[in-house]
Amino acid sequence: MPLQYSFEITPNIDQVNLDGLLKLHPEFISITDRNHNMDNLLQSIQIADYIHANSSVDVVIHLTGIDKDEKGVQEMVDLMQQHNIHSVLALRGDKLYQNDTAVTFPHADRLIEFIKQQYPHVNISGTCYLNSSDEEMKWLRQKIEKGCTNLISQFSFDANDYVDYLNQNQIDTPIWFGIMPLISRSQAEKMLSLTHSTAPDELNALINQYKDEFDEGGVRYTAGMINKIKQAGANHIHLYSLNNAENTEKIINTI
Repeated sequence: MPLQYSFEITPNIDQVNLDGLLKLHPEFISITDRNHNMDNLLQSIQIADYIHANSSVDVVIHLTGIDKDEKGVQEMVDLMQQHNIHSVLALRGDKLYQNDTAVTFPHADRLIEFIKQQYPHVNISGTCYLNSSDEEMKWLRQKIEKGCTNLISQFSFDANDYVDYLNQNQIDTPIWFGIMPLISRSQAEKMLSLTHSTAPDELNALINQYKDEFDEGGVRYTAGMINKIKQAGANHIHLYSLNNAENTEKIINTI
């Protein structure tokens, strides 16, 4: 089975790069932001309207729960429905300063359950984590039981993390493996720090070779990871496009 691709963008993408991504014919484009309020959603909907008007690509809107009550979620999903958006990525969202027990949706599984009850026709995706602990796997199974039909994984710069997850997980739900393109030494070091990850030897060699911008070296590294994941049995790749159509296309063409 040939690889299927999806792309992730942010609402500040320009039209040139959005058009470039649409020409690559992804299965869907997800629009992300931090905790989504109505103003952010309106920006995302403008992009979704453009995508619908210029392609047959599906749109997935990120929807956080920890910062909303039931009425807030309904207002946002209702607005999405009015604009022919029927897919969401249900997320917990950034932790609030207040006690989590005081919020309506402290975990993504509660948000998924509510959306599925109120909008049974909506396609709900959820997130999964490579190198998952038993606790994380428990929450993942609950998300699936509550109505999550697709998963998007966190990213890693080590292809072995994806391969191990493929070999060890016992979940039938389709997984779109999240891939963060490598673009520069500074980006790689920042992401490794944020995720508390250790760079594999091949990435360390890349970091030591370039002063900052990886250029074609980053494209080859990212494509190499995808090839290894594909060989292990993956069928779905979710590329964090970084709003850069040219680099995304280079990666796909290198695979």
